[in-house]
Amino acid sequence: MSRRVIKSNLQDLVSALPEVYQPIFTHPELSSTVSRVCLDRLEYIVRVYKALVAQMQRPLRVLDLGCAQGFFSFSLAEIGATVHGVDYLDENIAVCNELVAEHKSLNTSFQVGRIEDVLQQLVPGQYDLVLGMSVFHHIVQEKGAQAVGQILGELASKVEAGIFELAQAKEPLYWAEAQPEEPRQLLKDFDFVHELSQHETHLSTITRPLYFASNLYWCLSNRAGIFDSTQKYSHSLAKDVHQGTRSYYFGNGLIVKQYRLDKAELFKAHLEEYHNETTFLTNPPPGFRAPELVLHGQHEREMWIVRAQLPGELLLDIIRHEKQYDPAQVLCDVLEQLVVLEAAGLYHNDVRVWNILINTESSATLFDYGAISEIANDCVWPHDIFLAFLIFVYEVTTGNIDLQVPMRAARISPFGLKDPYRKWAIAFWSRPVSEWSFRLLHDLFIKRDTLPDTYPESDTPIQRWQQAMEEAIDLLGIASRGFEEKQQITLQAEAKAEQAETKAKAEQAET
Repeated sequence: MSRRVIKSNLQDLVSALPEVYQPIFTHPELSSTVSRVCLDRLEYIVRVYKALVAQMQRPLRVLDLGCAQGFFSFSLAEIGATVHGVDYLDENIAVCNELVAEHKSLNTSFQVGRIEDVLQQLVPGQYDLVLGMSVFHHIVQEKGAQAVGQILGELASKVEAGIFELAQAKEPLYWAEAQPEEPRQLLKDFDFVHELSQHETHLSTITRPLYFASNLYWCLSNRAGIFDSTQKYSHSLAKDVHQGTRSYYFGNGLIVKQYRLDKAELFKAHLEEYHNETTFLTNPPPGFRAPELVLHGQHEREMWIVRAQLPGELLLDIIRHEKQYDPAQVLCDVLEQLVVLEAAGLYHNDVRVWNILINTESSATLFDYGAISEIANDCVWPHDIFLAFLIFVYEVTTGNIDLQVPMRAARISPFGLKDPYRKWAIAFWSRPVSEWSFRLLHDLFIKRDTLPDTYPESDTPIQRWQQAMEEAIDLLGIASRGFEEKQQITLQAEAKAEQAETKAKAEQAET
């Protein structure tokens, strides 16, 4: 068939469309009344495609769900992809097939079908990348958000990655009421979800988010990588400090840290830590062992950092699992790093056992680079960085870590430590506060075995007062813990009673 005949047929098919939703591939003369401008989204799709190709080292097999007139399908095929498009409108697929005949060198194929049916028949490994561009809100309106979440959850286990443009519940359209409050809720079964961008539509002024999602790959700043484990908390005692706004991914010697900025009360803290970490890792002081900063980036709704992963196990986990470690080695190594920071006018505001890595040689490495800045204060009580460090010394030398109280254990005096740490801390404690520094702490630590005990063994008024105050704070913590436990039991009992009452009313209504 001649190109002139194909063009004539294509023009007739385009004229028969209920809506020219996308530009007609390589036919601008047929795209003057197009509903959606696609080049803006195509830019991000191509970035992801190329990043995944670089990672997989081969062209990708792509499934385009709700392909419409096939603009994204043909555009990806043009750069090497093998693409299969699906759409429920016969008219759309007729246009796509006519374009297939015109562009025979491109690996494209199309079928008429419903997305749910196609996904049900999908075989794991059949496709590398799935596109779902503004199609799932129609299925949500028909079947509900929970059902679509399950459909996408099954898809997450069958494909390597997906790019999804999702509608928002605040759009002024008839199907908006059925949408989840947050579009990314539909992608809950994907471990890694990153908002690539937001784009305008022809329907309202409200933009729609474009997401990359995968259970195998992260994709950020035009680069992709593999992760083999993920966690929502930085360590086992963090609980829900960041309210689910941070995620961590590990693989191929890298750590990916992702911040979501949708919690206003956490925005400032996220921004400060991101700035501190990227600034520090971009130019760490000489003598400080810092990992390579691979990439970082941000937009209005997310921030991300990718850096090399240092070897070792968290000191927190070593202590909790009652493994062996050398407290003196830990303190010496950490002090050496604090001295390097201090010499550069920098301080770490969160020196804790969960920010220390112990490697196979028993050496300790201080991390959490977002806690490093020019401000010489600890992040919580007692705020003074040297008093806070003495609490850290108590935890390292005793293995006692209690985070159940409203604040850290008040072990700031040297008298509760055992020798030789006691003599070292007393020697530091006896100096004027104006002389306190990590250099002084380090130099005294090196000489700890030969330091005299400058305080008599018998009680002094100041020693007895300090010990009494620390004991009082411990008792307050125990009392607070007991109150919280009782309150939790009461709330659980009330919830259980309310459920039983609701169930009884429902049963009564049925009869």
